[in-house]
Amino acid sequence: MTLLSEHFILLVDDEQSITRSLQRLFRKEKYQVLTASSGPEGLNILSGLDKPISLIISDQRMPGMTGAQFLEKARILEPEAIRFLLTGYSDVKDILDAVNKGEIHRYLTKPWNDDDLLLQVRSALEAYELKAENQRLNVLTARQNDELTELNQNLERKIRERTLEILMKSQALEEANASLEKGFVDTIRLLSSLVETLNPSLGSYLSFVAQLAKRMGQGFGMDKQELDEIEIAGLLHDIGLLGLSKTLLEKEMENMVEAELKLFKQHPIIGQICLQPVEQLDPVGAIVFSHHENYDGSGFPDGLKREQIPLGARIIRVAADYTGFIRKWPKDIGEIRQRAVKYLGHSTKNIVTDDPQILIQEIIKQLLFRQANHRYDPEVINKLVQILQEDQETNKKPGEKSISISLWFLKPGMKLNQELRVRDGRLLLARGSELNAATISAIQKLAKTILFDERLEISVD
Repeated sequence: MTLLSEHFILLVDDEQSITRSLQRLFRKEKYQVLTASSGPEGLNILSGLDKPISLIISDQRMPGMTGAQFLEKARILEPEAIRFLLTGYSDVKDILDAVNKGEIHRYLTKPWNDDDLLLQVRSALEAYELKAENQRLNVLTARQNDELTELNQNLERKIRERTLEILMKSQALEEANASLEKGFVDTIRLLSSLVETLNPSLGSYLSFVAQLAKRMGQGFGMDKQELDEIEIAGLLHDIGLLGLSKTLLEKEMENMVEAELKLFKQHPIIGQICLQPVEQLDPVGAIVFSHHENYDGSGFPDGLKREQIPLGARIIRVAADYTGFIRKWPKDIGEIRQRAVKYLGHSTKNIVTDDPQILIQEIIKQLLFRQANHRYDPEVINKLVQILQEDQETNKKPGEKSISISLWFLKPGMKLNQELRVRDGRLLLARGSELNAATISAIQKLAKTILFDERLEISVD
């Protein structure tokens, strides 16, 4: 989307050093920046402007009026503006207060990362413009409906002509919406593939969880939109952990001290808040918010239980824990059995197999079933077990279905189940990319001059 030529941003903070720092940061973006040193001053600026404010960034701790109180009043004056809350301390109560009353779209902490802040501001302004464009389209649609009413009073020939024109426009709009929806999901998949390129361990974990959760969702009869939502939730379910220390992220919950556990338990809330600027991601945010709830109500953040927990969240919980378990086990079969005795006792001797992968899967299945009706929905565990059995029979990795095909037999609509790189390591296409005729032609031309594998892994739904 092309941004408008001019955006007005209001910065409200009682510390001039903060507003000046943000002004310098936004100067190269050519935004029109207004500043206020208090909530009342900010409200006066909003009341006197004859142009709309696109984005408001307010500090939380200010004398006289907090950021949450200011944003609540600012929402009345500028209901369409995106609202960010800036704070230097972690207080979930204040965050939730601002969300509920001021309807903030994002929560930022001091000190901030300039590049990350710029990215979030650009994303917020794109969301602002998308909403404005939707409103424009709604007005346009209403006007066209009025024209249709008027045309009904004219000659039959004109009615037929105009009806045909409207039908054509409607079809074009539906095709555009379908293309936008597909592009939205593909963009998130692409970003996930790029994460995997930069951080293979994190990226492959998120991708594995997303694909496994999607297959489990198929087992529950979810429709295409629901499957897209659960796939995106799998890719983004731990977004609220970004910024925490690597040491904390590598700890098991039972090994965390109280302060670490408090930070960790905030990440589903923060994850949902991060997704709020994009209205289309509201169902995904609900899954992210509840993916640490336990089936018996002992989880967090709200202590939901059984069917109170969204099905997508129950699926993500099992898929994420399974993926985390399976990646922490050794590869040597003797070490696997030794560790299994620690968790399950000597009953693991009844598992007869020399295949390390199958042995690990059987052990983890027993671990999961021991937590059925406590952490996990037993029906969700059963869906996972069905997938594991299917994949053992077809010798596939859980969560993945693919076939190997010569690049000379590629067809439009196929999706890559691997990254396509040239021999020197340069990335041509990310995993999950959908091929079209032009892309296939380019790949085949490159194959004649640049060496890369003759066969590609293609996803099979």
